[in-house]
Amino acid sequence: MARATESTRDQFRAAFVEDLLRDLRYGGRALRRAPGFTVVVTLTLALGIGATTAMFSVVNGILLRPLPYPEQDRLVQLRHTVGAGLANLSSSPPIYFTYRDHNEAFEAVGHWDWDSSPVTVSGSGEPEAVEGIEVTHEVLAILGAQPIVGRGFSQADDRPGSAPTAIISYGYWQRHFGGGGDVLGETLVVDGVPRQVIGVLPQWFRFFSRPAEIFYPLQLVRSDWEFPSFDGSGIARLKEGVTLEEANADVARMIPILSEEFGGFEEDARFRPRLRFLKDGVVGDLGETLWLLMGTIGLLLVIACANVANLVLVRTQTRRQELTIRAALGAGWGDIARVVFTESAALGLAGGVAGLSVAYVSLPLLLSLAAADLPQIMTVTIDPTVLLVTLGISVLATLMFALIPVLHFALPKLQLARALRGGGRSITEGRESNRARHVLVVLQVALALVLLVGSGLMIRTFQTLRDVDPGFRDPDNVQTFQLTIPTADVPDAEVPGAYDPEATVRMQHRILERLAAVAGVESAGFSSSNDGLPLDGDGRTTSIRIEGGTTVDSAEIQLVSPRFFETLLTPVIAGRTFDWNDVYQDGRVMLVSENLAHRGWGSASAALGRRIGMDSSDPWFEVIGVMKDVHHDGLSQPAPETIILPAFARNTVASLVIRSERVGTTGFLNDLRKAVWSVNESLSLASIQTLGDMYRHSMARTSMTLLLLAITGTMALLLGLIGIYGVVSYAVAQRRREIGIRLALGAGQGEVRRMFVRHALVLVGIGVAIGLGASLGLTRLMTSQLFGVSPLDPLTHLAVALVLVTAAGLASYRSAQRASALDPVEVLKGE
Repeated sequence: MARATESTRDQFRAAFVEDLLRDLRYGGRALRRAPGFTVVVTLTLALGIGATTAMFSVVNGILLRPLPYPEQDRLVQLRHTVGAGLANLSSSPPIYFTYRDHNEAFEAVGHWDWDSSPVTVSGSGEPEAVEGIEVTHEVLAILGAQPIVGRGFSQADDRPGSAPTAIISYGYWQRHFGGGGDVLGETLVVDGVPRQVIGVLPQWFRFFSRPAEIFYPLQLVRSDWEFPSFDGSGIARLKEGVTLEEANADVARMIPILSEEFGGFEEDARFRPRLRFLKDGVVGDLGETLWLLMGTIGLLLVIACANVANLVLVRTQTRRQELTIRAALGAGWGDIARVVFTESAALGLAGGVAGLSVAYVSLPLLLSLAAADLPQIMTVTIDPTVLLVTLGISVLATLMFALIPVLHFALPKLQLARALRGGGRSITEGRESNRARHVLVVLQVALALVLLVGSGLMIRTFQTLRDVDPGFRDPDNVQTFQLTIPTADVPDAEVPGAYDPEATVRMQHRILERLAAVAGVESAGFSSSNDGLPLDGDGRTTSIRIEGGTTVDSAEIQLVSPRFFETLLTPVIAGRTFDWNDVYQDGRVMLVSENLAHRGWGSASAALGRRIGMDSSDPWFEVIGVMKDVHHDGLSQPAPETIILPAFARNTVASLVIRSERVGTTGFLNDLRKAVWSVNESLSLASIQTLGDMYRHSMARTSMTLLLLAITGTMALLLGLIGIYGVVSYAVAQRRREIGIRLALGAGQGEVRRMFVRHALVLVGIGVAIGLGASLGLTRLMTSQLFGVSPLDPLTHLAVALVLVTAAGLASYRSAQRASALDPVEVLKGE
């Protein structure tokens, strides 16, 4: 019995495989006989599958793939919040010392200085600007970056006064030392300080999104620091088994210790921890944008499948007589469904292969649209995971567009008796067949409208951002770069290893004078440190006291030279800006932003002559001028309340701005370099860009979202219009006899055209109504991407609906016009 059962099973399997191979051969021949149909379907599927694959590659590389650091689920960023207004404050040396010494939740705590990059490496040939990061000894160890040559940093390297050391990246090692093992002990002159190379990092290591090449110890002196301050970034590794909630509770326990040892906020400031996993911190809010774009591409795939399903349904209807004969000869529904599905599977396979080619071509284009500093963007590729997903997408697409024709023939009407009655010639097709095609068209129109509304909202957002006054003018004519004066070039005569502040600012002054003398330069200035430029997102904050008024817990602080705001064309609202006497005489004066003046004194003019303090033990600063608000954290964020001091802090790092109509021309940067080298030939220009570049970069994510949504919406519109055109054309072809009779009985051509256009507009109207309802719900998911426009904006919804209805009317008119031009005599003679 068992042997007979096994034999029967083997025969069944062999018969199934034989039938399947026969159907595949038959389907292949049928598709070759219809090359136009095959090409259109394959290209449509390739578009949908390729776009989905390319977008998923980005989502996979940035969101789904783990960070390259060991045990990344135990790595956390040290973040904090103050009250309800400041929700993402970073770290500082006081925070580092306190959490390092008093925590119970962390294996290690590290800190790095974001002002330490770029650095100038000199000593052989022209000075070179590279990305360098000043870190405490724990940082690289927390990230699991064990040197492949030499050793890592130790606590002794962090000790002030210890021998200067450096660890270099794998790429720097290869480029400058040829990958030789004798690199240990080599000396690099970093910002004028000779540093001995003690290690080389592994090839896989990348310091988040920054291409840092040189790391050197951050030697902090505990007594030099007070709190509140936020002058760097902090990272920690959780102890085994400790949760994020437990770590936050532990940090909350240490905040009173922090205040006791280093000072703190006012009691009602509500300074609280807001730790987050490193992956969440690296990705930030980018996940919302990428998942939104992934969803829109998914809708495009559904539209493409609906379009293909319509084509396959039409083709299946043309083969109705063939399928009826099969049924009459004894083929069951399963046999017929297998024929239809096998042909669809062949199309799906062809579409998947073509879609993968589209993905390989479109992925570089997609990445070129993205902002260059997107996290992990260098790791985005079509890997085995993406290939597996592509296979799944192809199978899903095949099921989506093959299911409707298969179900269509699963209905009882395919029973033999009805099949034989329907196999001959008829005036019109069955209602069920028309209904299936109409539903697909309505679906395409509805989804296209949702995508077009999303595109319209992003266009409104982009226009609103462009209308925001950034606080400066004509940015494309402003060249920016950074200079770092080595400490050794401006040594302090009394403190070994320190720099002379006055000598530093005098050298910066001389450099400005030489730059201003370059042909074509209209004005030049600088901001001390590397975080004082508009839209750089790196502003530092401090707590200030308004005399006779309130305390501002977090005001942004800038230190600038004379002519800085004149170079940016930032208007003076009241008073005056700085001159060099304010810098050298340390006159305790400051400028304030317009919004801070209004908050403190009600108007810009009322702020003049008033005083602001930054520390209870320091003298007051007198307000001598009020500047127009300048945006620092992006145009979608409010301009920060800002205090501006003369560059008497005399930081060795300066961000320079030079206004000239020669910006972007050949030779201008070389002239600027020569002007700088005429003062100090050891300096290099770093972070070279225009203010216009920074302006566009600040809107890069909005631009990327807008462009991708616009492309997707346009594709969806075209596919929808093709679907409408196809349905009307097919209706015309199937109703030729009816049209001929109408025309023969005296119907006018206009009446015939209206009949088909009206038919199309009814379908479009239903699709638009459904699409408007869906968009009212789905566009709420875009709230975080919008600025200055509501996701329920009626103007956008109505404008898109009007465009879609108009385009659909034009698409259907072409087919309707062909119907009205038929010769009734020829039509009826043919019948």
